[in-house]
This record gives sequence, C-alpha cells and structure tokens, in this order.
Amino acid sequence: MSHEHESEKKLEIAVHALLPMLGMLFIQMCLNYYFAPQNMIFISPYLLSFLVVSIVMSVVLWKGQICPGQRGRLTFVLKFLAVFALGNLAYSYGFTPKHIPLLLVAVMAVLLPILYWQDADEDNLYQTMIYCSFGVAVVAILQYLAVYWWEIPSLLNGLRANNFAQLQLGLLLSGWYLMLANSRLEGFFKLLIQLAILALVMNYIWTVFVLYQQVQIMPETSFLPFILYFVVQFAILAILAWLLLGKKEKQIKNPVGWSAAAFLAMLYPLVSIG
Repeated sequence: MSHEHESEKKLEIAVHALLPMLGMLFIQMCLNYYFAPQNMIFISPYLLSFLVVSIVMSVVLWKGQICPGQRGRLTFVLKFLAVFALGNLAYSYGFTPKHIPLLLVAVMAVLLPILYWQDADEDNLYQTMIYCSFGVAVVAILQYLAVYWWEIPSLLNGLRANNFAQLQLGLLLSGWYLMLANSRLEGFFKLLIQLAILALVMNYIWTVFVLYQQVQIMPETSFLPFILYFVVQFAILAILAWLLLGKKEKQIKNPVGWSAAAFLAMLYPLVSIG
C-alpha cells in the first residue's frame, strides 16, 4: 500500500515538473508561428531561463548542504528539464529558418539533463558531473548573450528574449523546483527571492528603455501590452514580498506563491505581441 502511495506521489511530482517545460515550449512555438515576422531568425525566449536554472541547480548540488534524500528528490525533478531541451532543439532545427545561431546552445542544453540523469554513487564521479554541468551551462549562457547582443540585436528580441525577464524566470523556476523537491534550504529560498526582485527591477528599467526606443521609431506603438505587462510584474513583486515577509513558518516555500510567480513570469514574451 505504501509502495502504491509512493508511486502516486512520484507521478504527481513528475507531472508538476513537466508543466513549466511544456508551457514554455507551447508559448514560444505559438509566438514564433503566429506573431513573428516571416523568416525571422528564431531565438528561444526561454533558453536563457533554462540555463539559469541549470546554473542554480548545479550550485545547490555542488555547495548546498543537502542530505542524500534531498539530492535524490532534486535530481529526480531536474530530469524533466530534458523535455524543454529536446523540444526546443527539435523545433529550432525542424521548424525555423535554417540559419540557427543558437544551435550549439540548444545542443548543450540537451546535455545538461543527461548529466542530471546519471546516478553517480561515487563522490568523485558525482562532483565531476556537477562541474561539467556548471561549465556547460556557463559556456552556453555566454554564447546565448553573444548572439543576442552582437549577432542579431533587435527591438523585437529586446522584448521577446528579454535577458532580465529570463533571469527573473530562471530564478523563480529554480525556487519552484527546489520547493517541488521539498528542499530544506530556507536561506537559499530567501536569496533566490531577493535576486528575483533585483532582476524584476532591472526588467522594469530595460522594458521602459525598449518602449522608449520603440516609440521613437514607431509613434503608433500601442501602450496597452506594456501597461498589462507592468501590472503583471507588480503582481509578481507582491507575491515575492508575501513569500519573503510572511510570518507563518515555511511560508517562504508556499507552493501556490511559487507557482503563481513562476507562471506570471513565464508570460513575459507576450508583451511583444502588441
């Protein structure tokens, strides 16, 4: 009976771990298919967020004071990152213009969940895998930023692949996966929230700057998507403040709060529709 209960719980956790990956794939494919200019070079609006999650999780597995049970739960949920990595690679290669500047980054993103999939019993092998995942994620982030800022910069990508919004989402997804794995790193949850708030402030500043540039070029630009976007960002800020300042014990790991904040942050590319 306990074995059946454990299997049901694992299945429930697996479904929850899959949801954000599937959601990100769905949103980026819809945006590119329905709202991107024809033959525009595709840049995933979530790939940087994915890499931020990988960096944070590598740090937790490397330096976090976690027991084998917590480590096992965390590596279990991180395996489902493969869904986004594989889906993004397949979509980029099969359904976008043939020039794919982020192809190498997409391939490296696929390698990261494979490293998490390995169950290493020996400490030396385990540490080597963590070092490899950290190194791969850092190199992938540097290439992503190089493509974003130097190879194909544009106002549309300034909104649709907003680096600060992706950083914010990556931090929130990291906290969400730690919450899903029932991590006891309360101090790290606080740090993630504080970093997410800082990223949110930078996101506000960057979005205002891009809006100003866009209005100079296209005076007929609609302000409604931006107003809705700022309202959503304020809602995220309110949720993070509630998680951080709540007096109830373990409120900082409240699943509703983390789920709502991560979901709202995931909607950021929609501001480019207007």
